[in-house]
Amino acid sequence: MLIIVLVKGVPARTTKVVSVGGVLNRAEMDIVLNPHDAKAVEAADFVKRRVGGKIIAMSMGPDQKLFPIMRPLYQAEVYGVDEEYVLSDRKMAGADTLATSYAVSLGVKKAVEIHLKALDEVIQAIRKDGYSDAVRAVAKRLYDANMLPNSVYSELPAVGDSIVQRFLGGALTPSEAVALVEEQKELVSKFIIISGMKTTDGETGSVGPQVAEAVSELLGKQLPHATYVEDFDVDPQTLIVESERKMGYLSQTLEMELPALLTIETEYRAREPGASNQLAARHNNYRGKVLSGMKWTADDLGADPKRLGLSGSPTIVGPGIDIGKPPVQKVIGKSLVFSRRVDSMVVEGKTLGPFERGDLADGVPADLLAKLRQDGSVALFTYEMMTGELFS
Repeated sequence: MLIIVLVKGVPARTTKVVSVGGVLNRAEMDIVLNPHDAKAVEAADFVKRRVGGKIIAMSMGPDQKLFPIMRPLYQAEVYGVDEEYVLSDRKMAGADTLATSYAVSLGVKKAVEIHLKALDEVIQAIRKDGYSDAVRAVAKRLYDANMLPNSVYSELPAVGDSIVQRFLGGALTPSEAVALVEEQKELVSKFIIISGMKTTDGETGSVGPQVAEAVSELLGKQLPHATYVEDFDVDPQTLIVESERKMGYLSQTLEMELPALLTIETEYRAREPGASNQLAARHNNYRGKVLSGMKWTADDLGADPKRLGLSGSPTIVGPGIDIGKPPVQKVIGKSLVFSRRVDSMVVEGKTLGPFERGDLADGVPADLLAKLRQDGSVALFTYEMMTGELFS
């Protein structure tokens, strides 16, 4: 079973933003893990302890910024995440919630597909090679890559009855072994997506449901989802999710079949998974943790460029604010900005600067401003400048 937890990097304290379009330049700012996502990781951990599987943390943004802040998730209580995937591409920059949800849904689809493909490789080896070490070699390679659950193949002493081991030991015919691996494919297809309730830099709370709708579009079937979940359980036998949520004075209990998506409220407290099903959960687990994160680009996802980034974002956002500085608005063709870094200077007893590239030239005395424009240090804000800042 795949447990996909969605996380996001958000501004830590200060941000460098381009207010034309209100787009955050995440590559230029200090970011931290969205605080609300901690509850999503906690919920994902409960699912793994309850029914077993693999926790995959998935995010979108600059990979050089995201991988460092995602690394502590490997040590999150109790198990932590097993793998991390970052969707990172300049084509994705400037995305609103719709374009973000589209990219993330492609990431979810790809994650599921590569695990199904691994099981298909085992099936093909059984059919082609029969009772031979070639089957074991294929299974071991995929197991070492963390792509097979213990129930299919395992080298753990506590899991001595995997499908491949039973097959090679003569306890299963090829057709019986194939049928059991096909059942594992069904379990992989019953994945669960878990996200935080909202992010501190957007506060829309809409990405979770939008991802559910986007995944539904890709799968060709409706993916049920529940928002504002304060409590939930997953039945280990039926894999039915029962969730409880509150919206104002309304309380609801929802039952959903997997695959499904949950957004987790800040009031969530994980249940105890119970001891009776721990052996079965261990069989559903994977080998361990893959500490090297995986980066997927738009081409890796097979994404439609028209649905990514700014081009795929219908949302119109007002002027952005650089937190910690006065509100700033730059207008293409009108605002004067610094085209390069200029060190601090003393003019009429007053210290000005230093100025960074892209800073507004407001407040600079007229005679000095004329000189700076003449030597090219200050120029009109252009579309090319905005694009350069967005995609730096």
